[in-house]
Amino acid sequence: MGTKKVVLYSLIGFILSGVFFGTILYFTFFRSSEIVVKNVKVYEYTLADFTTNMNSVKSYFRGTIVIETSNKKLLDKFEEKNAEIRDGVIQILISKKPEDILDVGGQQKLRDEIKSVVSRIVNSDEITNVYFIDYIIQ
Repeated sequence: MGTKKVVLYSLIGFILSGVFFGTILYFTFFRSSEIVVKNVKVYEYTLADFTTNMNSVKSYFRGTIVIETSNKKLLDKFEEKNAEIRDGVIQILISKKPEDILDVGGQQKLRDEIKSVVSRIVNSDEITNVYFIDYIIQ
C-alpha cells in the first residue's frame, strides 16, 4: 500500500470521525432538550343559566355554560351577541334527546356543536373550550 493511500484513508477516517463525534457532541451538550411550554392566557364568558325542554316533551336541560377563549376582545363580542349565542345553544339543546348527552362522548359532541355555533356567530376560531357548570337533565 502506498503512502498516498494511507494518507487518503487516514484523512477520510479523520473526517468521518469528526462528523460522528461532532454530531454526538451537538445532541449531548448544545441542543436543548427542554420542551418549551407557552402559557396562553384564556378568558371565560358565562352564558348564564339555561332551562329548556329537550327533544322529548318530558325532558329538560338546566345548567350553566361557560365559553373559553384566548382572545380578550371576544368577550365584548360575546356580550354584544349574547342573544344570538343563547338562541343557537337553545336550538342545539332542543334537538337533543337526554340519552344523546348523558355519556362522555355525547357531552363532547355537544361541546363541539356549541363551540361551532358560537364560532360562527362571533366569526372567530379562537374559542378554545366550552364548559358545563352545574347541569342537570331530567
